[in-house]
Amino acid sequence: MKVEEINATMLGLAEKMRRDGYSENTINTTKWVIGHFEEHCTAAGVNDVTVPVVAEFVKTHYGIDYYSPALPMQTVMRRPLMILLEFYESGNFCKSHQRGSMTDVPLAHEAFYLRYREFVNSLANSQKSKERKLWVMSNYISYLSDRSVSDAGASSQRDVHEYLTSLTDFATSTRRCVATILREALNWANAEGITEFSGRQALPVLRKEPRTRILSYYTEDEVRRTLAAVDTETKRGKLAYLAISLMAHLGLRAGDVINLKLGDIDWQNDAINIVQQKTGTPLTLPLVDEVKFPLIDYLKNARHGSRNEEYVLVTCYAPYTRLHHTSSLYGFVSRYMSKAGIDVKDRHHGPHALRHSLATGLMQKNVPLSAISNILGHSNTRTTEVYLAVDTSHLAELSLEVPDVL
Repeated sequence: MKVEEINATMLGLAEKMRRDGYSENTINTTKWVIGHFEEHCTAAGVNDVTVPVVAEFVKTHYGIDYYSPALPMQTVMRRPLMILLEFYESGNFCKSHQRGSMTDVPLAHEAFYLRYREFVNSLANSQKSKERKLWVMSNYISYLSDRSVSDAGASSQRDVHEYLTSLTDFATSTRRCVATILREALNWANAEGITEFSGRQALPVLRKEPRTRILSYYTEDEVRRTLAAVDTETKRGKLAYLAISLMAHLGLRAGDVINLKLGDIDWQNDAINIVQQKTGTPLTLPLVDEVKFPLIDYLKNARHGSRNEEYVLVTCYAPYTRLHHTSSLYGFVSRYMSKAGIDVKDRHHGPHALRHSLATGLMQKNVPLSAISNILGHSNTRTTEVYLAVDTSHLAELSLEVPDVL
């Protein structure tokens, strides 16, 4: 967010709070804190509003640790700026920001924890991601303390394994997330000379051979039904229809869809030219009618003017920013598959499933593997071969005939 965008974002936030039933007193307090912050930024010559800038402001002017408020009133004073950033990013904001257990760390580990917190706060992650990382670390060092390990540097790989084993009350997905965060934290600690082992050594990543994966696949009829379930009479419906069409008919990754810019559309040659977010390589795709007409309809009849004017996909609510997160696209696909009555049991039902389905559909039509690789933006046909796993009609062609030995 730029400093000059603060006022417009604040007005949009105030209107959203009013619609959500917040009192005028709360709204006025929110506007006062944000106004004070805007004055600070202008006086200090700040151009970009970031979490570290906000943290410095509340520390200097209110004596509050942005990351770890000690008192309820400090949380109240911090909240207007937290929801300002959230509203700018997504057009919405969390209704509450509870203090987690991440600040409750044993005294013997406090210096290590504060050093790690400084590292986490320097990352370009969202505030929610940072809080999750700190929560995992506080939980881990509390476990070490309970085992009479008073120095994180003296911990062992066995301590790491037994800590993860102790998380029996957590869901499998949560334990997997904790392991990922702990692996990253231990990599940092090892690089800093704190631990003798890295996260990769304690928790090695076991990667499966890509060809062994069975990918989710939807038939052309199921994709058609998904699109037909979208109400294209509404602006939100036009947005959803275009997003799903880009993934279903062109095989674009979700990240490339939300990053699509108006300048990427070559109307004269009916083409879309992008630089793939995942690989950084250029990709040119035909602007087929199944995408062209929904695109025109969206641009003419649904797209709001936006501060992010160069991006194609824009939120349907004030302050009308570009779509920042691929989770919006997952919501579109999942919602309309459900509305269409499609059975998604044992199948992924997000953006990438549409990409897999396009590739498999082309393979079933005997399109050469090299051509499919070009459409998907793969630099090597071996990457595309993973789609053979779902094309059961062609698996027989790849098998060897068993000779008659009798």
